[in-house]
Amino acid sequence: MVILQRYSLRLRPLQIPNDISLALPWYQDPEVLYYSEGEGTEPYTAETIERMYRWLSREGYVFIIEVLHMSSNDWLPIGDATLRQDMLPLIIGDPSYRSAGLGIQVLHLLIEHAQTLAWPLLTAHKIYSYNVRSQRLFEKAGFVRVGEGTDDHGRLFFQYKLDLPSRHA
Repeated sequence: MVILQRYSLRLRPLQIPNDISLALPWYQDPEVLYYSEGEGTEPYTAETIERMYRWLSREGYVFIIEVLHMSSNDWLPIGDATLRQDMLPLIIGDPSYRSAGLGIQVLHLLIEHAQTLAWPLLTAHKIYSYNVRSQRLFEKAGFVRVGEGTDDHGRLFFQYKLDLPSRHA
């Protein structure tokens, strides 16, 4: 699989089982779980993360988000993102990199890759109503809110879609 990169940000393919230990602190962070999975979600175990990554990988591409650490010139893993036509989960697991403008860069890389795959559209299928940062992120990238629903716990979420123009047209 390909590495997607722009300047000091890259998305490299997930490597199971090596990346499970990287992701463990991200999925034990209450803020990550609240915004991605909903209030009251228990911290993930390594086994839960591996099951999630394997499931996401079946019909899409799972990437580890890395930033170039300037002083050491090493790539630092800070989160993960999945590119599937029906969902685009993206988390910045390292709190020191949240709200730094990286989410939009990651989303643009995913959109560009989806275009090279000739996908006609992308759907962000569940963004909780209280996750205003993610709503703004997807809207900034051109996604349009197309629906809403409630999860098994009665929490309101929104669905967003983006029609992709063909890069080969």
